[in-house]
Amino acid sequence: MKNNLPLELFEKHRAMLGLLNPVVFDHENQLFEDRHAPIASAVVFLPKSKALIDMTLALVSEKVALNGIIVLAGANDAGIRSAKDSFERNIGPVEQKIVGNHSALYVGRNKKLGAGKTWRDFLSFSPITFKDTKLEVAKLPGVFSAGELDEGTKLLLENIPYNKTKVLDIACGAGVIGAIYNKLAPKNDVTMSDSSFLAVRASEETLRKNNLEAKVLLSDVFSSVDGAFDLILSNPPFHTGVETDYSFIERFARDAKKHLNRGGEVYVVANSFLPYEETLGKYIGPAETVVNDGTFKVIRATCP
Repeated sequence: MKNNLPLELFEKHRAMLGLLNPVVFDHENQLFEDRHAPIASAVVFLPKSKALIDMTLALVSEKVALNGIIVLAGANDAGIRSAKDSFERNIGPVEQKIVGNHSALYVGRNKKLGAGKTWRDFLSFSPITFKDTKLEVAKLPGVFSAGELDEGTKLLLENIPYNKTKVLDIACGAGVIGAIYNKLAPKNDVTMSDSSFLAVRASEETLRKNNLEAKVLLSDVFSSVDGAFDLILSNPPFHTGVETDYSFIERFARDAKKHLNRGGEVYVVANSFLPYEETLGKYIGPAETVVNDGTFKVIRATCP
């Protein structure tokens, strides 16, 4: 569990609630762990993405025993107030509300109102177009980016080479970059990876819907990636909550060189204000800004 205000509020009231060893859900991937017996009680920390709240509570309602205690914990500025309706729609009535620490806890017994749903119940598709290339992109809650071709991804796709044999898309989200590359260069070997179970499923569904073939891995940056590539692409995350987070690009740059063939290239798109050139150059090789439109920039680093 994370050291945060909602956690502190829960710990303060844990004994009063009678929850000694509840199962904690504070990351979406935990929703998909195999559990052979119903959970007696659970604490759910409000997901960062509001789009994930309904799915999270529906899947938790499936895992927790009937009438088992479920606590939803979240900060006021993260949207805990508006999550009450979702709790009552998927779990049951809120029997107790505890406030403090600029946070709130909603406590209720699981009536299994959302039980029976899977991630597929939250899956849909949206069309996007890149130049003359059309793609049906899978949409799942909290997965970047579906519904439209975001400007950063578009700028990246406009400024990368399409003649590389082995290509890796890190932090692939819904699979837009890898799928477009696969469409435009179908003979090339494309691998996509993401640390999110839902992103991996979305990428697989994007490939399936468009009759494309590529490998998709559940991987925390390079943790499950094997082999070397001619081209590594990424539109990386840079937020943790509302704070700018440089940890991803640091880990990405540190390990990328191990997965590049000699002369291999890394292309990263980032907000223009982010100083990624220094980090990529430090770990990979000479780095330069290929294009900067004032909002986004594409940076290339080359492995010597």
